Amino acid sequence: IKKKLEALGVPVSVLPVTTKGDRNRTAPLTKIGGDGLFIRELEKKLLSKEADAAVHSGKDLPYLLSDGLLIGCVPEAADPRDCLVTLHSDKKDRELPRVIGTGSPRRISEYLALDPEAECRNIRGNIDTRLKKLEEGEYDAILLAAAGLDRLGIGAGRFDRRYFSAEELIPAPCQGLLAVECRADDAGTREILRKISDPAAEKRFAAERTLFRQMKSDCSRPVGVHAVTDGASLTLYAMFEGKKAVRTGRYEQLSEFCSEICGEIYK
Repeated sequence: IKKKLEALGVPVSVLPVTTKGDRNRTAPLTKIGGDGLFIRELEKKLLSKEADAAVHSGKDLPYLLSDGLLIGCVPEAADPRDCLVTLHSDKKDRELPRVIGTGSPRRISEYLALDPEAECRNIRGNIDTRLKKLEEGEYDAILLAAAGLDRLGIGAGRFDRRYFSAEELIPAPCQGLLAVECRADDAGTREILRKISDPAAEKRFAAERTLFRQMKSDCSRPVGVHAVTDGASLTLYAMFEGKKAVRTGRYEQLSEFCSEICGEIYK
């Protein structure tokens, strides 16, 4: 985001902020609270006017933002898929990994549906920390968002990736999307942020957030939401506690699809 703004001639300084989710890197997220773990401290900086904009991973956003704040832009999307990361091997007939590292209730629920014999163990820390634990043999594999690996430039060589389609593992709402938050009354910042927003990413973000808000859940529950948009068409995937639903049609049917999906998965 900094590079994109500076390319427009906008001077940018970065204010590092440590969040509740950053400080506790051992306890499962479900134990330390699932509402805004990675964003509330950043929102406080916005509301106090210590910062003009805050950059979030879209999947970290709770369904409600703090009063007076909004999403000013959504830049182009990265890969939304989940992937299973294992140590690199040239063997073509390698055994399925048994011990899987993930702390996500969604990933646990969906992966065990594909491989009921697997054992999912909690894992915390940033991506480098998790990959180190994999190399040290604590896990046979770990489940991660492909976007995080791509943004860090972690390619083939040390690790192999097995990607999952949305039909196999429905991603977290807004996975692979960045969302830049700002004050609603800051017209100047909003105007600048609009210049680095991507219409296609915005459209997907809006669809997934609309369904997520209607579901009124958080990362402590197994929830997946993913939208595929192509022009006027829309395919909307959803998962809640193992129940899945999908709707395909026109983007203008978004509200109708959200109501139908919630009625189906909450039966």
